[in-house]
Amino acid sequence: MKSQLKIILAAFIGFLTLSCTPDEGAEIDTRLLVKQPIDPNTQPNELNKELIIYGELEEGNMPSAKNPDQIKITVSISSALITNDNFLFLPFAFDSNEELKGIYIEVAGAQEHWNAPVELVNPTDNSFAVAIGIPSFIQKGNFVVAYSIYDQNNNISEKQSINVSIVDSENRCGNGQSFPRVNGQDGITVKTYDMGDLPGVVNISYFMYTQKDRMDVRYNGEWVASTSPVLLEGGQAPPFKLCREASPTDGFVSSGGTFSIPYDPQISREISIYVSGCLEGGTLWFFDVNCPESGNPTTPVNTICDNGQLQDVFDPSHENYHIYPKEGDELATEICDPSINPDCTVSSVFNAMLQQANFIAPTPDNSPVEDCKLTWVEILTPTNPVITKINYFENSVTNYTMANQVDKYGFERSHLLHPGKVTRTVELIDGKVVVSTKGEGTGWAASINTFFSKTVWKSVDEDLKEFYNQ
Repeated sequence: MKSQLKIILAAFIGFLTLSCTPDEGAEIDTRLLVKQPIDPNTQPNELNKELIIYGELEEGNMPSAKNPDQIKITVSISSALITNDNFLFLPFAFDSNEELKGIYIEVAGAQEHWNAPVELVNPTDNSFAVAIGIPSFIQKGNFVVAYSIYDQNNNISEKQSINVSIVDSENRCGNGQSFPRVNGQDGITVKTYDMGDLPGVVNISYFMYTQKDRMDVRYNGEWVASTSPVLLEGGQAPPFKLCREASPTDGFVSSGGTFSIPYDPQISREISIYVSGCLEGGTLWFFDVNCPESGNPTTPVNTICDNGQLQDVFDPSHENYHIYPKEGDELATEICDPSINPDCTVSSVFNAMLQQANFIAPTPDNSPVEDCKLTWVEILTPTNPVITKINYFENSVTNYTMANQVDKYGFERSHLLHPGKVTRTVELIDGKVVVSTKGEGTGWAASINTFFSKTVWKSVDEDLKEFYNQ
């Protein structure tokens, strides 16, 4: 790891040298320290020169392939999303008969190229990540980075390329807006957020689907949170993995969680989130970022989908209070057996359940399940509105009944069992992956609810089971 850090830490030092001050007493026109903005769409030469790479800038385009059968880039990423004043980490896997010596890098359209040395942690390693600094004066836009690798005998691989998009830092705190959810796939995504003027705690919630992905969070020049059990150090690059090789020990997970980051605008206003999607596996992930909350935030009356109708707690002393299944009963269906099907996991079944609304409720709606989505379910009549809340961390979905909702015909409808809720959870019980259902409420039709619960939910479970095992 030390040798790999040399390259990346040197690149970080390059960032620092941009702002070094001259010796006292020296006369200098300070206006020369202000860099002119560079448009990556139209200024490839200028952009290429200003990239921060530990290496030498050489005239002309990068050399052509030479004996490419001797050295090959076997895995690479095709695109990356990043904000300026950040580092683009360019990962790749390779196959070489001789020791890897260096990498050529250039912006497409530029008339010069970079020649950067590569020092592997272990000579037998077959993957590497190069840090490319994107200065703050590079404007929003798109460009292509081409690169090839060479060995100690000067054999040169075929050229690869990556499409890079530079996007604006998100800045919504303090103006009543919220940050949109970020969805992604394989490759590297870097998003930077200006968290505003107020100190507090920034909550970052994430979910990685069946294929494993990794998240790292950087604040005030340091790595402060990660899905890895060990934080990255200094300028260390987040690793990348093929999906078939990714594991939690490397920080790649197929689950959800929340990072709570203490934020002080006097220290730094920006938080950067790096997501490394595993490669060659069709991975999917998302994350949500909230503006800083005070250390002792006031608990809102109702935080479920910002809807005051949705009731999560019910009074057991209420005359219509009911809950199912009763203690000692069971309302669960086995979906698959990991001892028979090695692909049978809690996360894979949960992901399947989210594919269609009719897997979470008795409804003809087979569109994908979405957080806080309104769905019409069939409980004696087909006009019972519910709002769905997804809990990615517990692999569960809760349907909350609604009242006074207007249907597609313009009629106002209320759920027959309102107020109430039903939670569907995918879990591992006795070595089998099952879907369990629990209902609770104080609606007037308590006896109808409990009587038909097994019949209704068994049918929904069987639809999911058939879909998953097809």
